Amino acid sequence: MDHQPRDNETYQAGRLVQWALRVRARPIQDVEYSSLINRYLDNSQFRDTVRELTDGLGLKILEVGELGMIVGPQLDSAFAMPASAFHPTRATAEERLLDGLVQVGIAATIFPRSRDLNEDATYARPAVTIEEIEQTLRVICDHYEEQAKSQPDPETAEHEKGLKEAWRIYQGRSFVGATKDGRSSRGSTHRMIERNLDRLTELGCFVKDNNGSGARYQPTFRYQVQVKELAAAVVFQRIQACLASNVKSPEGGA
Repeated sequence: MDHQPRDNETYQAGRLVQWALRVRARPIQDVEYSSLINRYLDNSQFRDTVRELTDGLGLKILEVGELGMIVGPQLDSAFAMPASAFHPTRATAEERLLDGLVQVGIAATIFPRSRDLNEDATYARPAVTIEEIEQTLRVICDHYEEQAKSQPDPETAEHEKGLKEAWRIYQGRSFVGATKDGRSSRGSTHRMIERNLDRLTELGCFVKDNNGSGARYQPTFRYQVQVKELAAAVVFQRIQACLASNVKSPEGGA
């Protein structure tokens, strides 16, 4: 029998965090979730309790509003997802490098310019396709290839070493590389991008729409908030810089 007082503030804070961890939950769909969001926004004492609880769990609050509470893991959190989680089987070091590059490519396709990150996260970004992400990644690879030609042995910061290794591997892969039964091979860039997008869809970061012309992936509010939070990373800034000359605004500017 549950003797926990339902109006206990710590208990209610825990309920809110539990809702935040349910990636497909929406306040508009559940009265309790909506009520807890309003309590967080209106009650400073409850807000402090929720913040202490999330901090103790190794989580950080990224956004709270009518679309829900979005949390992300701190570096040492038990909720942090290992790179191997994107593979159904044990991944090699090379595959983990490529997954990292693909994740950067997905984010850069959705937010190709720095100013895109300044837009309200409630503004829905356009859906993307596997082909569009492939194009972004090829632009990134071409950029690093040209840089390698002009600076054959540049000094590389620690945070970019993995990226520089990854683009060389990615560049050597084919987009489709079909198998005998007509499917794209496991090592093709098409399969890599598709696997990462499908995993992100399972995590509530995208909504997949299979139509006659191929799958499109619509980024969710959750994903947009998470990218805006992580976009301060130097690597992502460098990627956006290398894409800037290849992206034209509606007014004709870069």
